[in-house]
Amino acid sequence: RRYSMADEKMAAPRRPMCRRKAHPALISWVALLVLACASAPLRAVDICYDDRPRESGVYDGEMYVDGTKRSYVLYIPPEYDGHHPLPLVLNCPNTGATAMQELHQSGLMDAARGYSFVIVTLNAMNNEFNVGADALAATPEVHDIKFARVLSRYLLSRLCIDPNAIFATGISRGGRFASRLASEMSDVITAIGVVSGLRYPRPNNATRPTPVIAFHGTADPINPYEDGGPDYWQTGVEDAARAWADFNRCRKSATHRIARSIVKLLYYHCDDNADVVLYRIEGGGHTWPGSEFYYANQRRLHLGATTLDISANDLMWDFWTRHVEMRRDRQYWRHRGVSSDGDIVIVSLHAEERPRTQLPSGATQNPRGSLAALARGRLPSADESSHATATSAGLLVLAVVAATVAAGATQNP
Repeated sequence: RRYSMADEKMAAPRRPMCRRKAHPALISWVALLVLACASAPLRAVDICYDDRPRESGVYDGEMYVDGTKRSYVLYIPPEYDGHHPLPLVLNCPNTGATAMQELHQSGLMDAARGYSFVIVTLNAMNNEFNVGADALAATPEVHDIKFARVLSRYLLSRLCIDPNAIFATGISRGGRFASRLASEMSDVITAIGVVSGLRYPRPNNATRPTPVIAFHGTADPINPYEDGGPDYWQTGVEDAARAWADFNRCRKSATHRIARSIVKLLYYHCDDNADVVLYRIEGGGHTWPGSEFYYANQRRLHLGATTLDISANDLMWDFWTRHVEMRRDRQYWRHRGVSSDGDIVIVSLHAEERPRTQLPSGATQNPRGSLAALARGRLPSADESSHATATSAGLLVLAVVAATVAAGATQNP
């Protein structure tokens, strides 16, 4: 006959309720689990669970995009292990420069080695990216944006890359193309860093605010700091920076002289914490700040003076990694005890105090270090360490209490 819950209730005799004795081994395992959580880092580290091995080094790569063969140069730093995701930088060379030449001239490979990020340098068709006036396509026949999108998707599928830390950079025409990437690939690009080529795309097709850091010399003979110049230029650099700030809905601005010939223009209190920063290099030329190559070849290149007072690579890296955290934490400043506008401006200037390209403090003694912090190019601050210590102490107390309660349950069922 059909069996019902009523039959079960009638058939099952009522038994007195009792507590099952907790096994001592189970108590020990619970205590150990809580203690393990207490000793773990406060910030979880994402893991690529599928194995994505690749030896460190430089690789030449090719792929076909719409039937056209495209090429690139990939650099993987020694810290890459295939399991802990690293940031990815899309590097866009200047007109006439190959990927390897750009890596050498900018010093980005040394920065990638020091700060532990993967860098892929795109080779343009005929060494000239498809970007014209207002950072728009100069011709419909060359599909550089699709190349960048397909390549980034390919690398995300083959390497252990943090999808929330993908940046674009370049100088001159490559910088203008990085500006175009921010507009056409805002779903992929987290932030951009531009040297001697910042543009504001009109129209701007970005679907979210984009953090921007840029460097430009006032004596640039190719792309003038003020308006004018070639047909593709016309508008000044500060105009482009203000346009990005308006797009990001930045509500505050500040100007600070950080060196004898360098002024920092900062736009902050933006939507999604997407700040815009422009370093105005007075007397600087069409060169990469901090680059030994540009500095040693100033007279031969006829591109103007190169400053070594700041390093574009170091400042870009600090800006990018800080804004990855700012995007994850909408209350970034408040959680760090910074409340006033003046304090925010002061704290944002700390990037200039950092020594030029080197491993973060402590990384040589412990290369893996704090994996999440090392991937961001820094180790935990004193505040973070004290917070983690306090949290660990609290969890330790919780473990003792849990063990005591469990032991009591065993003795008094």
